[in-house]
Amino acid sequence: MLAILCLTAGVLFHTAFTPTGGCQTSQNISPPGVLIVEFGITQEGLATSAWRDAIHARHPEDRLSNIAVTPRRLTPDESLWADLIRQKALTWPALIDSLRMPFPGITPPDTLIILLGNQGGEDAFLSPALKICFDLNKLHRYYGPASDEINHDRIDRFFAHELTHVLHKAWRKKRGLELASPFEYALWECLTEGLGNYRSLSGKWLRGKGELSPHAQGTLQRLQPIFVERLSALQHAGETEAETLLTGLSSGAFDQKWGALTVALWLAQEAKGDDRNLRKWVEAGPTGVLVLARKYLPENLKEQLPKTN
Repeated sequence: MLAILCLTAGVLFHTAFTPTGGCQTSQNISPPGVLIVEFGITQEGLATSAWRDAIHARHPEDRLSNIAVTPRRLTPDESLWADLIRQKALTWPALIDSLRMPFPGITPPDTLIILLGNQGGEDAFLSPALKICFDLNKLHRYYGPASDEINHDRIDRFFAHELTHVLHKAWRKKRGLELASPFEYALWECLTEGLGNYRSLSGKWLRGKGELSPHAQGTLQRLQPIFVERLSALQHAGETEAETLLTGLSSGAFDQKWGALTVALWLAQEAKGDDRNLRKWVEAGPTGVLVLARKYLPENLKEQLPKTN
């Protein structure tokens, strides 16, 4: 298999092949480490073991077995998305310091791996091995051609979202945070996915420093009652019941994420354009979500919010 290695401005491209060209170049970037872009697709179109590992928890074994033996070569549209990501990867190291702002004392890995595949993933997701993964097929299916100007900003926001998860997982490991119940898990997911989705917010949601757009305000009014209802039920739920109650917290259509988007919009109002204002909410941990909720919920919903010791 042809392997091409190119180290340019701290970005290492490690590709099984180059669909439409060689390594990009850039100037004036001083990243803190190395960012590696890898293809999770062989020349024959099969998913590599790294890609199969990344999607393993997302599918039953029969589906994974099918993916392992089903070749799916990159389409021209998928190749253009791969090219966009490789080009953008040259600028991403310069974003890391600002993305670290809510996590003082937390350092990202020396090496960050960006893994590109085209079967069985999500548009952007984090693998168990903390690789930032992009499913090129989903990116084109959901968002259209990579050449659309809006997608240049979108892919930056997706990277910021997933790197935020990398940093938050490092924060949790450093704190030794354990989650003892479905309720605690839900609060943690609201916090970590809320912060991640805060990074995903576009101009559709935010007007200025912490000012929500009318669309965001309307969405928040719709989601907040669901947020309170689900958390209240989760406080005393067993694992079987919790599985249903957790549905939609951070999955599905973006504007339906009752946990992640609700908290993201609250955090945007807290940040007011300065992410150092988010440090106290990271440090507060999962139970801080309830404190944050009491700050922004209307009085009638505050009364229904679960109370903790």
